[in-house]
Amino acid sequence: MLHYSCDLCKRMIDPHTDVRHVVKIEVFAAIEDQECCGEADVLAADADHLDEVEELLDRIEEDECDDLDDARSMRFDLCEQCRRRFVRNPLGVSSGKKLDFSQN
Repeated sequence: MLHYSCDLCKRMIDPHTDVRHVVKIEVFAAIEDQECCGEADVLAADADHLDEVEELLDRIEEDECDDLDDARSMRFDLCEQCRRRFVRNPLGVSSGKKLDFSQN
């Protein structure tokens, strides 16, 4: 029999009585060459983009784009309470704003 536990609070999740929520996260480098994605290039249908592709491949080979090999796929099991907390704040960023009062 498989046993599940919440990856955040470590509480056991009983598959017969509790709902187990699965969170999948993918992290990868998004390659966008601003020079070749402009509106002017789209309008120039007869433009040769092979040089731009070759230039991009050269940059990748020269390790200018080290983050390309760092693609990750992660999977987490969450209980209902942790799912609610995750959906409200998926990145875990504190929302407390600092107020800057004057020295009156």
